[in-house]
Amino acid sequence: MTRKTLSAYPWLLLAVMAVAATQASGEEGPEQARAGAKPPPAFTWLQTPTSIALLNHGRVVWRHVHDRKVGKPYMRVGLIDGTELTRPWPIPKGYPKDDHTWHRALWWSWKAIDGVNYWEKNQQGTDPVKVEVTTHEDGSATIHMTVAYHQPDQPPVANETRVIDVGAPDETGSYLIRWRATFTPAGGKAVVFNRNGYGGFAIRMAGEFCGDPKAGKPAWTFTRSEEQPGRRGSRWIAYCGATANGQAAGVAIFDHPDNPRHPALWATRANYPYMNPSFTSKADYTLPAGESLTLTYGVLIHHGPADRAVIEGAWKRFAAGAGDHDSAAKRQQPIAPKGTIR
Repeated sequence: MTRKTLSAYPWLLLAVMAVAATQASGEEGPEQARAGAKPPPAFTWLQTPTSIALLNHGRVVWRHVHDRKVGKPYMRVGLIDGTELTRPWPIPKGYPKDDHTWHRALWWSWKAIDGVNYWEKNQQGTDPVKVEVTTHEDGSATIHMTVAYHQPDQPPVANETRVIDVGAPDETGSYLIRWRATFTPAGGKAVVFNRNGYGGFAIRMAGEFCGDPKAGKPAWTFTRSEEQPGRRGSRWIAYCGATANGQAAGVAIFDHPDNPRHPALWATRANYPYMNPSFTSKADYTLPAGESLTLTYGVLIHHGPADRAVIEGAWKRFAAGAGDHDSAAKRQQPIAPKGTIR
């Protein structure tokens, strides 16, 4: 397979070509795409100095933003026809669910480090100091980042090496995101990730998925890997339903079995659609100097109906990967058995 590293090309030319394709289609950005016949995929890449996006026929499938001016890298994800599944960030004026403005689509933010809040009010202490992006013709990509955690004009208290592998969409349009983060203390002393019921890896879904009873639109629903009443620990949680244009779809978050404290304890909300495997839900985590903490998560974007068995099978294939990355063979593996997701 031919591999293209976008950093080796002039970004302006790529941006102009992609924008031209978007304008020719009459569409712009992640959106509610019109239902109808599905043409074969025609993937292109749009890169700027602070973002990378996969387009299909000029419509944005997903976009990752890593702008040091705003901090906290985030990723807006959707279906391959351009239907966005996450709440947009920045939040558009008049958006019906404009609460918690620091919820940035799919993102990572510790709640508190050494007693200092990194979560609310869009603090900029989560700093993407180095980013490398590699793309592939099949629509897959790998994003390598170095993230520094620090207060304004202060040295870092912790550093992170983040690797995000975005798989190629399969024949149904479904794709898997593998997100691996390795944290190390900075400054030669231990760092404490403080206890809180939320924080860490999280996703904020589109507001419309709360449903509208007056319009006869049902809300999306959560499904958990374990169904025991009162148990918060789950290997995965999925949020599924129908989009505004009637397509069955959903998002599942996977907790990798190699993660400490697996299975994860979760924070979820139905009134503002949100999923978060909160690593520090019950206790602080102290990371000694000279040691590291690696956490691996998966995000399954599925296009079409998917029952518990389908999601469980996808989690097992994700779990068998042992958190590794950059495998061409894995990019070619189907997300679910052929014919299971339609």
